[in-house]
Amino acid sequence: MIRQSAVLSAITAGACALSAALPIAAAGEENSGFDTAGFLSACTEFAQDVDYALPMDTQCVSQAVHMCNLSQEMKALQHCADSAAAWLEADGARIVSLMPGFDKSVLDGSGPAGLSLPIPTLGDAPDCTQVSDHNLPAEVACRYSEALSEWLKLRILMRSEEMTGEASQ
Repeated sequence: MIRQSAVLSAITAGACALSAALPIAAAGEENSGFDTAGFLSACTEFAQDVDYALPMDTQCVSQAVHMCNLSQEMKALQHCADSAAAWLEADGARIVSLMPGFDKSVLDGSGPAGLSLPIPTLGDAPDCTQVSDHNLPAEVACRYSEALSEWLKLRILMRSEEMTGEASQ
């Protein structure tokens, strides 16, 4: 009886520790059991200024959405894409805050400085009338596409500024 009680106590303690380690979802928000923001923060820290940094950044985002969805048995793509978009928007704001005097209009290519990005497909913001995914509502697909496009541009500028100090001029 004592052995059984000790085993039950150990199992209970383990369950409590596990539940304390899982992030608690805000009211009305799904708790996927996967820390999308934490994964993206860690993964993008590893994608330094190397030749394939942009594809590495893209893989971080793609894997975060996929792993989040896997944690919900492939039933939470909308939640996961929305969580990734929220992180991309917040990280984009963080990057902008690191560049005093930064004119966001350069991201459009229509600002006074203009922006010639090394990858033509990143030049324009996504046309949300053309963005579609049969697994996502149009507004989620659009938010995700816009957030990813702007964030990738900001990552290019951030790396450029780290190298030259001229990205915000």
